[in-house]
Amino acid sequence: MAEAPFGTYALPARIERLRRFGLSLGTGPAARRATSIIRRICLSGRPDPIDVEPFPGQRARLHPRDNLSEKRVFGALQFWDASEREALKAHLRNSPEPFIFVDAGANVGLYTLAVRSFGPIRGLAIEPDAENLRRLRFNLDASAAAEVTVVGCALLDREGEIELAAANGNRGEISVVDAASAPTAKTRARPLLDLVLEAGFERIDALKIDIEGMEEPVLSAFFAKAPGQLHPRMVILEARRNEETPALAFLRQHRYMPVQRTKMNVILAPESEQKDPTHGQA
Repeated sequence: MAEAPFGTYALPARIERLRRFGLSLGTGPAARRATSIIRRICLSGRPDPIDVEPFPGQRARLHPRDNLSEKRVFGALQFWDASEREALKAHLRNSPEPFIFVDAGANVGLYTLAVRSFGPIRGLAIEPDAENLRRLRFNLDASAAAEVTVVGCALLDREGEIELAAANGNRGEISVVDAASAPTAKTRARPLLDLVLEAGFERIDALKIDIEGMEEPVLSAFFAKAPGQLHPRMVILEARRNEETPALAFLRQHRYMPVQRTKMNVILAPESEQKDPTHGQA
C-alpha cells in the first residue's frame, strides 16, 4: 500500500504552535517537566503517526509512542543528543564539501536528517529492522534526500544472516536475538567496509554507530581491511558516561581519543585530528 503523502498527519496549527513552544523552553528541570506535559497535550486523542519538520528543511513522519528517539524529537528535541548534534555541526563546518556521514544503526533516519540540515552531505544509512527501514525510507524521501544511500541489513564482521529482536516498547533498541527474546525474521548481515565501498566513499568525515552491542566486532573487521583514508575523522559511539565498552577500548587502541562524553555516547577523534588547531571547535 502506498504511503499517504507527507502532511497528511500534520498537527492542527494551534497544536503545532504549542509543540514548537515546548521545544523553545530550554533544558532545565522545569523545561523537562513542561515539555512532558506539552507532549501529552499534543498527542492526546491523536494516534501515530504525526508529520513534523524536526530540523530546518527536513521532514519526518514520527511515531512517538513506540520509539524513544521519535518521541524525544517530537516533543523534547532540545534533550535529544544535543551535544552530539552540535559536535557534528561544527565538524561539518571544518570539513570538505560534501560532508560524508555514515549512520550505522540509522533507526528512522533522524541523525541523518539532523546532519543534512547543517549543510551538503553524502550519506549512508544502514538499518536492519524492516519497520524502522520503512520509516527511514519515507523520511528521507519526504526530505528529498536522494544523496543518502539506504541499506537494509544488519552489520557483522562477515557476510551472514542473523535474527533480531526488538526491545519491549522501543523500536530504537533492535538487537541480536538471545534466548529471552522473541525473534523477528532472519536478516542479512554484511561488513561495514563492503557497504562503504559500494557507496563510493573516498573518506568518512563522521561515523555514528549504535548497533546494540555489536560495535566492537564490526569496527574490528572494518579497521582490519579499510585503507587509512577511510578511517573516520569523527566517531560517535554508544557508551554510557564512565562506561568502557569493548568498542571504546578498541578505538582507543587505534589512537582514537574521546573529545566529549555525554550521558549515552562518546565522541571520539583520531589523535592526529586533535593536534590540528581547528579540531576541538566542536
